[in-house]
Amino acid sequence: MSFFTVPPKQSKALRIVNPETGTEERPVPTPPTNMVGHGVKGKSKHGAPKPKAKLAQVPWVPPPPGSTPPAFDADEHYARGFDVYAPSFVPTALRQINECPGTAVDTFPKTIIDYFQYISGLLPTSLLPALPRPTFADNPSESPFLSPQCYEKYFRSLLEVELGYQRKENASYSLYGHTGLLNFNDPNEPTVTITVPGLRENTPNVEVDDEVQLRQLRFDYGAHSESNFFPWTGYIYNARVSAVVRATETLVLRVGGITHHTAQVVTPTMIPPWPTQFVVKFNIQFLVPMARYTPMIDVLPHITESLDLAEQVLRNDFDALDSFIDEVTRNNGSARPNNKTDGLSTTNVYWKKSMLFPTEADCNSQTNIVNWLEHYNSLRFDESLNYEQRIAVDSVLCQNYGTMPYLISGPPGTGKTKTMIEIALQLVRNVPGCSHILVCAPSEPAADTLADRLSKSMNRKELFRLNRPTRDSREVLSNLLPYCYIQNDVFALPPFAQLMSYRIIVTSCRDASMLMYARLTNSDLYTVSSSLHQQIHPTLSPPPTKSARLHWSALLIDEAAQAMEPEALIPLHVVSPPLKGPSPLFTPLVIMAGDEQQLNPRTSCPCTPLQQSLFARLFKRPVYSNHPLARRLHGKDAQPPKQQYQLHPDLLPILRPPFTNLIRNYRSHPAILAMPSQLFYFDTLVAEADEQERNRLEEWAGWRGRHGRRWPILYHDNRSPDDLEAPSLSSATETTGGWFNIGEAHLACQYAASLFRSGLVMQKEICIMSPFKAQVRLIRSLIRSEMYGMMWEVNVGPTEAFQGLEHGVVILCVTRSRKRFVERDRALGWGVLPGRTGRMGRVGRENGATAGAAGGGIRNKLNVALTRAKFGLIILGSREVMMPDKEEDQNSNNKEKQEEDSDDDDDDNSEGQESGSTSQKEDANSQDNGGRHTKKKAKQEKEKDNMKETPTPCPKTAGTKGREEEEEGTEWAQIIAFCDRNGCIADSNPVSTAAPAPALARSQNGDFMLTNFHTAIASDSDRDSKCDNDGNNDNDYDSHRDRDSDRLSIQRLT
Repeated sequence: MSFFTVPPKQSKALRIVNPETGTEERPVPTPPTNMVGHGVKGKSKHGAPKPKAKLAQVPWVPPPPGSTPPAFDADEHYARGFDVYAPSFVPTALRQINECPGTAVDTFPKTIIDYFQYISGLLPTSLLPALPRPTFADNPSESPFLSPQCYEKYFRSLLEVELGYQRKENASYSLYGHTGLLNFNDPNEPTVTITVPGLRENTPNVEVDDEVQLRQLRFDYGAHSESNFFPWTGYIYNARVSAVVRATETLVLRVGGITHHTAQVVTPTMIPPWPTQFVVKFNIQFLVPMARYTPMIDVLPHITESLDLAEQVLRNDFDALDSFIDEVTRNNGSARPNNKTDGLSTTNVYWKKSMLFPTEADCNSQTNIVNWLEHYNSLRFDESLNYEQRIAVDSVLCQNYGTMPYLISGPPGTGKTKTMIEIALQLVRNVPGCSHILVCAPSEPAADTLADRLSKSMNRKELFRLNRPTRDSREVLSNLLPYCYIQNDVFALPPFAQLMSYRIIVTSCRDASMLMYARLTNSDLYTVSSSLHQQIHPTLSPPPTKSARLHWSALLIDEAAQAMEPEALIPLHVVSPPLKGPSPLFTPLVIMAGDEQQLNPRTSCPCTPLQQSLFARLFKRPVYSNHPLARRLHGKDAQPPKQQYQLHPDLLPILRPPFTNLIRNYRSHPAILAMPSQLFYFDTLVAEADEQERNRLEEWAGWRGRHGRRWPILYHDNRSPDDLEAPSLSSATETTGGWFNIGEAHLACQYAASLFRSGLVMQKEICIMSPFKAQVRLIRSLIRSEMYGMMWEVNVGPTEAFQGLEHGVVILCVTRSRKRFVERDRALGWGVLPGRTGRMGRVGRENGATAGAAGGGIRNKLNVALTRAKFGLIILGSREVMMPDKEEDQNSNNKEKQEEDSDDDDDDNSEGQESGSTSQKEDANSQDNGGRHTKKKAKQEKEKDNMKETPTPCPKTAGTKGREEEEEGTEWAQIIAFCDRNGCIADSNPVSTAAPAPALARSQNGDFMLTNFHTAIASDSDRDSKCDNDGNNDNDYDSHRDRDSDRLSIQRLT
């Protein structure tokens, strides 16, 4: 019995060799021999002709699922020692070439900014403050903890580990004996064009001007034995990427120093002029692009300098206070305060610490009840903002929440970017003292989106899109090019005066380093300005205490949850006030928007604290997580949106919330939104999608349902086996390996074809996603083949690629169907099968912190997959893999209970540190219930919910049978149970009902509504009689929606 299901003569699956006998388990066709340096070309060592296998030039189209061989159990082979995760086999001769020394030939960057020349022509360099020195860990083997004292050491060690994983990952993308097209059309700049498998999915992640190392292999032109000469030319070409074409997975490399002779592409019999194009073979290695990591490393000393000064000032204050008390005691009550921090502004000194480690001391208190919208009713640039978005805008404009980052938590489809655009325009137009702001995003496309929306309200003299010189201008939107500065056909920094005149500068977090290296930060600009003023006017008295006017007034970071914390530090340092100087007239603001429940920052290390963004870490700080308006506390009681922000006089004084939770989703059908709302957002999302748009597929015959209505969700239990594709050394096959599932691929294409043939949806509105790149390639080849009507407009890609996008119909392919490999997938961060989530909403820690970190990333990936659909969601996966075993789940329950007991002990130890604000927090928790609960009840809830790092569950209520079991199940168990209870199952197989799920009920007017995810399902009449109905049709999704109304779309049971 063979291990993998493969087609004859075109197999991409691994050959299985018995480790005991060394023989293969099944016959396979002999691969083509294209090795260099072993025997005479075309013959074996004994002179016999070698068999040649022809490789197909088009993807192999497998037969339909019904005609494929039946699935079989791979556990026996796996148990006998076969490692399916082992790297692909590469002949020793080719590997040794990459280890041989040679003559290095460098290709210099085509575009580079001389920052020293830029600075020296504008600013007196002698007046610039000295750069701080880096701080290294005393013992590199020890990993420091995150704290203000060890901040630089902590992230420096993490970045060093990440660089090591990046090198290892890039090594796995190496190509051996790979074909390239050498072009001498421009003798001064020869190029090599290669095809890189996986480039479309950013594996490897290559950008313009990155280094790629080439070692050219030799050809045997004279039909001599290849063993008689060195198998490569001896030159190591450090080429530079000139162009990246991801659609065709093509790289164009600039190769300096290569000629006809060094490349050995001409023979003595060839007469000039020689050809300009040659087909050659290379060993290709992708080097780590240090330019992406250097800015993150260089900014750390600046952060350490500020944090150290804050600690020093704090210690001096305590020492001064002790000295003052002693002097008062000695002098019988008379003494003069001795302030050791004269000349330093506490606002400036503590600014960065407040931005990175905010506490309740940094937050302002509210002592009276104010109607936000009546108190600050400014002219809005976008009148379509909803209530929560207006709350966010007005809170930032009032600047009364304190000196700390203002966070906007925006689940999918809630309008995060829309809110940030309104904030940016309001700051520069209507806030006195706010002159220039910096707007950033982690990625270039996200920054382009911000600039594109701002360009509709700002002219070219007010808005500037800053790009690094190495960025290809073809990647930028054509309407944004007038807002960029281009010099010699490349992006560049504009002249100093022109740069200083822009009101808003939009760039990526990484490209903000251009401002840092050009010494255009607030600290550098103010130091030069004040020093120059003193030299020009030495007789004038020093300026008053509070007179510093800073250039940068605010920093806005959109999609902040996708930026690594060191990456977000770069623009943060640009806008930070100077350490030594008077307090600013306008203290710089920091506003971040994102969703920590979606994709984490991308890292090479599968489990690293770098995957937790600054945005996510701040939301775990007690000042945010324990606030009465926190999202995790809002999910406990069904409050109309406006009432969630109304205060009771008994709760005052209370800390002003330094955040806003967006809750209105304008993308998805309510039935689709119900699952992610419960699993990731504590039942706080409100469906606001257009009624006509969300019901477009109501007539499609493929939907299932109960109670006389079908729902736009479908789960199909797919039991076809997954398979493993082996990486290929041949450029003709262009495969990088990975898991695929033939039956599932056909099933996805069949659903897509059925949807398109119905005439209810266009091809471009359908997307098919899978977490495995091999499955993505297989589905692409199938959906674009004649078998399925050559549907080229259907969007097929990996799950991560759809972050920030939306489609009418999403077909999610789980792909994995073998339980044996699920745990390894979780450890590597693969797939969309997260580990068990307990009552605290955390990922199970079966493998320690590693499993938890990787599982958390998978959980976020699952959230992205579920929230892309607007009016149709189809899930294909094996129920055996997606539903946990009872025995395994029981073991996990016992293990997590022990972990929770341990966590409770840790919380008890730290309880004394937070006792100072206990009374205030107890009163604040009462606000979550609209003032209806007593303080005693709030205190009981607070004792359960006072966890610093993990969200808490919704409180248990009477009549919720099976609720605890549901909370302790996996996300997929709850999703499948949801589909089962509502009849959204495509097959007739029995479904486990161990985990209760939300149900779709009928309201009194005949339309559907969503009951609480946790609530036990009763009959239709029982549900209708229990629903809260105040006569305003609050439980009607199809009623008229007023964005400023108090109506809560997701109705709960009493």
